[in-house]
Amino acid sequence: MKYRLTEAARQDVRDILDHIRLSQKSPQNARLVAARLKEQFHRLAEMPQLGHPRPEIEDAAARVVHVSGLLVIYDAGLRPLTILRVIHGARDLGRVDVRRQ
Repeated sequence: MKYRLTEAARQDVRDILDHIRLSQKSPQNARLVAARLKEQFHRLAEMPQLGHPRPEIEDAAARVVHVSGLLVIYDAGLRPLTILRVIHGARDLGRVDVRRQ
């Protein structure tokens, strides 16, 4: 199965990797996180039931999985499976617009 990232999710990933690479001065960790995210995206496409709903997210179709301190928010009901957002695990999910394009 395939997956796709929304533009918001793409920007989230770019911002996260830039932060790790530049602010934390760790290009090797940025590469590691990028690889882990990509691996999880593929795994979700194969097994979309891995994630779980979160009560803070009002979107009933949205599911969440954890990857390296990050939350991957996705919609398994869309074809292909769609990664909606990728955010830091400490963020308040109730304040995140998961369908922002």
